[in-house]
Amino acid sequence: MLSGISKLIKPELFMIKKFDASLGVLFAVFALGFIGPLLYQVQPTAVAGPLEAPPSRQFPLGTDAYGKDVLAQLIAGVRGSLQIGATAAAISLLIGVIVGLIAGYKGKLVDNLLMMLTDIVLLLPSILLMILIAAYFKWRDPLLVSIIIGVTSWPWVARAVRSQTLSLKNREFVNLSKMAGLSDFQIVIRDILPNIASYIFMAYVLLMSGAMIAETGLSMIGLGTTQGLTLGNILFWAQVLEAVRRGLWWWFIPPGATLVALAASLLMLATALDEYFNPKLRGS
Repeated sequence: MLSGISKLIKPELFMIKKFDASLGVLFAVFALGFIGPLLYQVQPTAVAGPLEAPPSRQFPLGTDAYGKDVLAQLIAGVRGSLQIGATAAAISLLIGVIVGLIAGYKGKLVDNLLMMLTDIVLLLPSILLMILIAAYFKWRDPLLVSIIIGVTSWPWVARAVRSQTLSLKNREFVNLSKMAGLSDFQIVIRDILPNIASYIFMAYVLLMSGAMIAETGLSMIGLGTTQGLTLGNILFWAQVLEAVRRGLWWWFIPPGATLVALAASLLMLATALDEYFNPKLRGS
């Protein structure tokens, strides 16, 4: 009976629900970061009220140890984390796609050299590389932090793109393009890249999620951005000033929950897209 019911339930329904749920969470977080400042016009760095005030009608998420409005900080922090995540993911994706395409299409010595470089970066702990690089800079703006995360997070993308390129470069349509006299660059851009575009988009979503978590990790050890606010910054100061021990839950739970919701929704979106583009994963 159960098996009969399971056949009636289409796997696509679960995929659609997963996709809709992830988009709903993402829309809510984006709205908080980019529409929130228009509706809640409080400066996140200004003293707004009494120190460590609990949530109230005047301060929906209370204030921190310096009397700054936590909701205003959360709105600015979401915007800062999204900016770093998007920029770092773009940098990682650009490096990984270029390395993977060249290695997979050229093969032989070029492939060996690029994959050796990729393996070296892949074997080194990425968080350690980020810490070592970030420690050399006294002032770190969001762009610098994005670059630090981006240049250390590309190896798995390069290996995946290389694998996809190897499977495509011997297909008939590629051979026809070679016979037509197209250059290697034209073949890669016109024939190979469009066929892995869906995978590249999914990789970007995963990279963005990982970049925001990596930024939080750097911030928690004091190596995050020194300019602007991110969710990691808020959690760092809540940790330094012992908000957990002193029971100031409104200071650390909202940014932590927002970060988890944002990262989880991006991962869920990537999974839903993977199931859509790969029928084998949804059992059809």
